[in-house]
Amino acid sequence: MSAVEYRAILRYRLMIPLFPVDEPCSVCRKACLDSFGEHAIHCKELPGFKYRHDWVRDVLCDVLKRAGISAKKEAPVNFLTDPLEGRSTLRPADVLVFGWEGGNTLV
Repeated sequence: MSAVEYRAILRYRLMIPLFPVDEPCSVCRKACLDSFGEHAIHCKELPGFKYRHDWVRDVLCDVLKRAGISAKKEAPVNFLTDPLEGRSTLRPADVLVFGWEGGNTLV
């Protein structure tokens, strides 16, 4: 890890501002960077972001299934619904595990 990376991670962990407020993201040009770097960590336009996320999800689901644990990828979670629209306000669970310890479902 370089000194620049180390300082950036340390500032992020200590919640020391990293960017000027309201500076547009240089990658997606849609969102404004928050001063603490949350958008920079989660920007979906960064190369590899979606690939990495999907790879981890797929490997986790595969490991669970090989262990004999029932799991489903991108499962809808309908326990929170918008009363006006009658639809879930949550995005699907990356991995939904059925029959976890004590018969509970794990999101």
